[in-house]
Amino acid sequence: AWRRFVFSLPREMACDIAEWSWTQSLSVQGRLQVLVDLNIAAFFNTGGEMKSNVMPKVRTSLKFYATRDIKKDSELLYDYHVYETNWKKVGL
Repeated sequence: AWRRFVFSLPREMACDIAEWSWTQSLSVQGRLQVLVDLNIAAFFNTGGEMKSNVMPKVRTSLKFYATRDIKKDSELLYDYHVYETNWKKVGL
């Protein structure tokens, strides 16, 4: 279904969707699902483990919180490597 969806989109949008997709479990023992970043998280830049200043309270959450004070006009930095991206497990 994900592949059919992506191929049905205009080329530029399909590239964005493919680039901003990953697999994530939304519960502790839940199965992996394909997620697409079409919300405020699209504004997070990669910060890595040491520089990140936003994270979900638990890995399976889609609600993000500041991990420390963030000064006005600062980048929102996130450690995207916390997610397992296993395309085989979701049939891709």
